[in-house]
Amino acid sequence: MRIFTTLICTLFLALTVSAQVVLVNSPASIAGSKAFDAAAFGADLTSGTWTGDVVFVNDGSANPTQGCEAATNAAELAGKIALIDRGTCEFGLKCLNAENAGAIAVVVFNSVANAGLGTIPMGAGVNGAAVTIPAVMLSYEEGQTIRTTMMTETVNMTIGNVVFENDLALTAKRLSNMVNGVMPVNQAEALGVGFTPGVNVLNKGLNGATSIQAEGVITHTPAGGSATLVYDEVNSLASLAKDSSGFIQLADYTPTEGAGVYDITYSVSSSEGDSPEAVSDNEFTSQFVFSSNVYCRGRWDFTNNRPISSIGRTVGGGGSVEFLAGFEVPEGAGYKLDSIQFQIFPQTGTLGGLEANSVTGYVYEWDDLNSDEGITNDELTIVGYAPVTFADTSATSAWVKADIYDYLELEPGGYVVPGDNKRYFLGVRYEGSAIVFFGFDDGYDQTVAMDNGLIQRDFDLPYIVITAWDNSVPDIEGGGLFTDVGGAIASALIINQYDSPSIEVAPSNVAVTLSPNPANNQLVVESKLKSATGGISYTIRDNAGRMVYNSSKTLNTDYDKASFNVSQFAAGQYFIVVTTDQGIKAERFTVQH
Repeated sequence: MRIFTTLICTLFLALTVSAQVVLVNSPASIAGSKAFDAAAFGADLTSGTWTGDVVFVNDGSANPTQGCEAATNAAELAGKIALIDRGTCEFGLKCLNAENAGAIAVVVFNSVANAGLGTIPMGAGVNGAAVTIPAVMLSYEEGQTIRTTMMTETVNMTIGNVVFENDLALTAKRLSNMVNGVMPVNQAEALGVGFTPGVNVLNKGLNGATSIQAEGVITHTPAGGSATLVYDEVNSLASLAKDSSGFIQLADYTPTEGAGVYDITYSVSSSEGDSPEAVSDNEFTSQFVFSSNVYCRGRWDFTNNRPISSIGRTVGGGGSVEFLAGFEVPEGAGYKLDSIQFQIFPQTGTLGGLEANSVTGYVYEWDDLNSDEGITNDELTIVGYAPVTFADTSATSAWVKADIYDYLELEPGGYVVPGDNKRYFLGVRYEGSAIVFFGFDDGYDQTVAMDNGLIQRDFDLPYIVITAWDNSVPDIEGGGLFTDVGGAIASALIINQYDSPSIEVAPSNVAVTLSPNPANNQLVVESKLKSATGGISYTIRDNAGRMVYNSSKTLNTDYDKASFNVSQFAAGQYFIVVTTDQGIKAERFTVQH
């Protein structure tokens, strides 16, 4: 696998996990350590401990617990740990408002269900630099538990430098996952996709651990059915020193159970056992789905029928950016790429304030010309694009669903897959000067797979970030990954079966032969049809889909031979599109000088 350049993300966050904890002290019914993510601002959690009862902020607004305005309950918050719901304003502002009201620490609850525990980095934004108290985020589910408990009991918490004698831990970044969180079942079965389960277990305790055991359990639940155990494997590690981690690999698994939801539960234990307060992060669950027609690198939100997004990311400093995700289509004949989904939001302002036509989706075919599994710029061709319009331009964020247009014909209705064994990249792009974020699913992470050689191809990376283009084709050779970010881009590609109209696309009725290919001066095109046609047209487009030549002529036969002077064309990849009343056929050729 080629090593990509590491790039800086505006929400990049690096932490030393050891000696940091979020601990519920009481009541006993919910006591224990909680998986969390620390903010990229505020007090260093290793520098001390902060203990207090917890109190929700109230800013007097329509959403009072989001803390976007100055708190109206400062007397209650003074000396306490403030609880805040994730919402419409930046994290730094929420935490600064709580600190100004006298809170000694802040716990933000994620507003996205099923987004994983402790996987949502909090960026500083405009106000974070002024925050001096510690700030962390817990999951939506933990937040609901604490919220419910507070209705009848006082909750007391500790945040900071607390280390237990024995403490093994798992997080979303420490699990091995299937490459795709969602994939059409027929395509998955045609490829025979599988993965290597495993965990990178962390020893956060004061003591070394011995006989560390990891177990992976997978259940399959078909639509309308019940869960069935399909995998249960165990492996072990002899020892693990304190403040260290180790990878425990389990037996390979290839699903054969068909469509449905596959839940993966990993658990770890050791001979010493964990301290009673530290057992909450010994088990972690992930999930992948075999669907009817959806590709997605991350997980799926069944309630809203879209990808799960737990955080937004963009390049440091903002500006133009594109995120790519690769998808294989082994059974392409009879299918079309129909539409895409993704989440987008500017850092400030509304969607209507973005430059016109600055947000677009693209589909690129990857043709591995030299069969080396390395992706080069000249191997990518734009085949589809998805123009984006916002239903509510006054909104500050949107889940976009956009139809794919055929890029060669510039027509709506999807891109018809021309045959089997195709590989495509879905790209979601912003071109402009603003700071614009795209949704990511940090609860579905490939760090373990990348670090342990379980992902062998750049094509299988959870995302590739692009900041430069050549004639609209992404500079994938200059693309990269964000430092320490293995979460998946939350974009989806929808593929559907296609019933061809009699004329729109019938490539089997038109046989096209090109010679020579590569060409230098003249390109000769021979077209053979199943029956006589009344006319024929030739269109040549470059690798970016732009038309560079077009001609047509009357024809009352089933054969035509035409010659084209390509000596003035720049070297590179081109398409010639042959159109008759019997169908359309596009063939790729190369110009070399």
